[in-house]
Amino acid sequence: MREVSKDDKLFFFERSFFTLDGLWMIETENFTDFDTALEIDIVVWQRLYSTIFRRVKRYLKLENNGISDLVEILSFCWSCEGYEYEILKNEEKEAIMHITKCPYIEIMERNPERLEKIGAICEIMCIPFFEKPIKEFNSDIEIKRNEFMGTGGKVCDFQLKLLDK
Repeated sequence: MREVSKDDKLFFFERSFFTLDGLWMIETENFTDFDTALEIDIVVWQRLYSTIFRRVKRYLKLENNGISDLVEILSFCWSCEGYEYEILKNEEKEAIMHITKCPYIEIMERNPERLEKIGAICEIMCIPFFEKPIKEFNSDIEIKRNEFMGTGGKVCDFQLKLLDK
């Protein structure tokens, strides 16, 4: 049996993660249509992020489900996926994060057949990808998204607020 290092595994799974996502979307679209593929992809990613949030919370040994815990989870996930981002505010009741580089947009930009779909994918998919998992993480956290790089924005913004009850 061949010995592989953690770096070998990281290379393999990192590359495979993005490739699988792209191929799955394209083939689902080929078997159905773009709108149906988007609907299915949203459900899959919501379930995946819900699972990832729980696993990362345990991995990071976080005790609570507050804003700062969510920022820790998102920053861990985004760092692993290759996003570049800034945390502009991280307080008990509010956080603001900006993605400044998105690996998914970069991948789509390299494929001329996907260029015209970047905006739709950013707006239609990226918002619900995070909304449902965040609500499951803490139903008192509200997420607002106003700006998207895929539709011409300078950043993808995430505004997280703890609702007063």
